[in-house]
Amino acid sequence: MRKASRIIIRQDETVEDALKQLERSQERLLVCVDENRKLKGVINDGDIRRALLKGATLMSSIKPYIQKKFSYVTEQCGMNDAMKYMSNRVNVLPVLDHNDCVVGFYSLKDKEEFSDIKLKKVTILGMGYVGLTLAVALSDVGFAVNGYDVDEDLLGALRAGKSRFYEKGLEKYLDNVVGKGITFDSHLENVKGNVYIITVGTPIIKSTMKPNIKYAMKAAADIAQILDKGDLVILRSTVPVGFCRDIIPILEKGSKLKVGRDFYLAYAPERTTEGQALKELRSNPQIIGGYDEKSKELAARLFNSLTHSVIDVESLEAAEMCKLIDNTYRDHIFAFANQLAPLAEKIGVDLCRLIDAVNHGYSRNSVPRPSPGVGGACLSKDPYILGEVFRKHRLNPSLVLGARKVNEKGPILVRNKLKKLLSSVGKDIKKARILLVGLAFKGKPETSDLRDSTSVWFLDCLPSKTNVCAYDPIVPKREIEKLGIEAVSIEEGFKGADAVVFLNNHASYVDLNVFELAKTMHRPAVFIDTWHLFEPSDIKQIKGIKYGGLGNV
Repeated sequence: MRKASRIIIRQDETVEDALKQLERSQERLLVCVDENRKLKGVINDGDIRRALLKGATLMSSIKPYIQKKFSYVTEQCGMNDAMKYMSNRVNVLPVLDHNDCVVGFYSLKDKEEFSDIKLKKVTILGMGYVGLTLAVALSDVGFAVNGYDVDEDLLGALRAGKSRFYEKGLEKYLDNVVGKGITFDSHLENVKGNVYIITVGTPIIKSTMKPNIKYAMKAAADIAQILDKGDLVILRSTVPVGFCRDIIPILEKGSKLKVGRDFYLAYAPERTTEGQALKELRSNPQIIGGYDEKSKELAARLFNSLTHSVIDVESLEAAEMCKLIDNTYRDHIFAFANQLAPLAEKIGVDLCRLIDAVNHGYSRNSVPRPSPGVGGACLSKDPYILGEVFRKHRLNPSLVLGARKVNEKGPILVRNKLKKLLSSVGKDIKKARILLVGLAFKGKPETSDLRDSTSVWFLDCLPSKTNVCAYDPIVPKREIEKLGIEAVSIEEGFKGADAVVFLNNHASYVDLNVFELAKTMHRPAVFIDTWHLFEPSDIKQIKGIKYGGLGNV
């Protein structure tokens, strides 16, 4: 919605005043009010021409020529509803409040910009997981997409249709769109667009545990140098609440344009899960907050090309908060189960069985099973970002950060369990040959992402890496070897192992013949299943195998 002041004129003004106001507004209609700003009608350029033909002069009052009947909408109508009434005949639509006061207006220009969103070129900054999957999805539905990144090696691989990370179906889509719907470049001025989407990372600075927002700030500054009138900027990176508002001066100063008048700004948090992002981009509801209504509606039209469900949360800050709520809530519920695990072991009960029991047929429960901690690029980071927002407002984030600390302790607890079990069979964790199964931060949906993986954290807290090897069905061997350990097949890993630790829940593990594999271990040996993939009683029956799980004995 545009500002009402641009089209309001007093009813006792002259024809000359009206012509000047029309010229300034670049619209074809003015709303006429009395001295108390009460609505009296409208006058358009055609009314003024007809008045002049009938003998009016430039100094004549416009009052006799005001039209009492005109089209309008109330402030309860959003842009979608208002656009239904727009046409070549109705090219300016005043918005009235409950007192019949003009609070804004829509222009036919809005409809033209609003309806041709697919003609806009989309430039996405950051070709990591979030940016690349979005680029492929938008290209697939007909957008011309530019992918920008400073990593030339990455761009070279993408131009060849190869991705650095595994995502189901991604390379198939890349083959279809590279050179057709998507171009990649490391020079932003070469890939100017009409819509700019920032997807760069906001990692946690380990020394302070605060988010590093410099990459997002730089992306905004870079965009500002090439921003044109009518462009839309969308932030998708996870940021502290208030960040979008903070980058407005950067965008305005660099572009010499005004947000809400010359360009538009929205926040649309990424809400997909690695392993099924391409599917979820088309099915998950997309939350959107805009600087103003037009910003919101333009962003909504873009994402409506992917998903039919777009949720307006009214403001930039509200949308930023939604992203932090999403991931911090999930981190919290996992922490609940993970904190119960040591207690269950002390009591001597099987926590997984109890959780299955309390969930069964009881719609109010969806308690997760325990896990060896919670990692990944989002859940390990976003609670700290939310915690920083709490502190900014002088509130204590004890629950938020307490849950995060519980989940970060998982790898240490598993390490302690491994050490204790190896000791019980007369072996030293420093010398025992250890096979780690599953290094990606999760197994379902499958991914190759090692960022903030609890499996890597577990590896790092072992006293030595020289006696450790690893198997992962998705992570390339070269990536495993970069961690300083040997990459092996599952059979090679079991053979002669003193301990095997299952650290993620990839679906392929349940098809393993663990009974035959366990026979090849250097028994007595230790078998730790941190995801309850196998029935504990079955593993315990294997001769010479000491079983360990989470939340059971």
